[in-house]
Amino acid sequence: MVNDGPFIILAFIVMAFRQYFVRSTSNVISSQTLFYLLTPFLIYFLAEKIEVSGIIAVVTAGLVHNSEANRSRFSSPRQMHLGIQLINLMTEVLNSAVFVIFGISLARILVSHSQILFGSLTWLIVGVVVYGLLLICRYLYARLFVSDRRRKTAWLFSLGGVHGAVTLAMTFSIANQISLQLFNFIIVVETVVIILSMLVPTILFKFLLLIDGDAEIRTTELARIRHDMVTKGIESLEAMALSPAVKAIVIYDLRDQIRKNTLGSFFEQWHAFTANKAGLTKLQGGEQRRALMHALDAERDYLFQLEKNHLASSDDIDEIYSELLLAESLVLDPRNQML
Repeated sequence: MVNDGPFIILAFIVMAFRQYFVRSTSNVISSQTLFYLLTPFLIYFLAEKIEVSGIIAVVTAGLVHNSEANRSRFSSPRQMHLGIQLINLMTEVLNSAVFVIFGISLARILVSHSQILFGSLTWLIVGVVVYGLLLICRYLYARLFVSDRRRKTAWLFSLGGVHGAVTLAMTFSIANQISLQLFNFIIVVETVVIILSMLVPTILFKFLLLIDGDAEIRTTELARIRHDMVTKGIESLEAMALSPAVKAIVIYDLRDQIRKNTLGSFFEQWHAFTANKAGLTKLQGGEQRRALMHALDAERDYLFQLEKNHLASSDDIDEIYSELLLAESLVLDPRNQML
């Protein structure tokens, strides 16, 4: 059994340093972000230096970080938001890289173990059996312990994901502790499990998810809510005494929320801004800010009324509301970078 003590201590030290830094007067978002990105690599190399598993140390640190982020998200909101976006970006990049590396590794495994593959079919039988046992275990877990215990949900849970990839990686880490024959056999079996976990769901999900039209319905509903919301925002401008130039710019910005501006209107606005033909004075700039805030406030009130009267799903409202708050944060930028 692996001793988690060193991993937890290492993760706690990094967390304590990060929290002290973010609460000090020396905190700089760029420096903290760089440290945040380097943390997994730092923990990995430190763990390997003290001769413990670097991979497990990074996983442990990730679990510690989840609770850390939850209880310190308002200490530096800009930094937290940037961190979330970086996590999403790195997740997409690394997930794509993993499958590229994984494909190259599988090709090398098939070539280097061709003798085992064509010498006997034992590896194939064992691989199929292992994959079947994994499906049964995951299905039973979903039926017994997951909150949504429906049969279809359990099947989706058991079939979803790539199975055996972690085991394959761990097998390489113990290559020197087992015989070469056993190592080769495990590698080939795990390869079968991984390939099956990618092929079987690809076929079965087509039938299991065939009648699930929720995603399409939700997309249509979100588009409708956004359209009505922007309409309310534009209508609210009628109560304000705005100069024609400011009103045109504000309406353009509001319509951009639902991507209703044409490419031609974009280039027209871009040319006017670049050539400074809009001619907005400092006074008109303040007028533009107030008009946008007034319109966005009307849009937020519309969303609030929808949820209050149960006219839309809370998840749909939250998604649009979060986008609206991000748009409002651009208007409230203290450095006036976007106005």
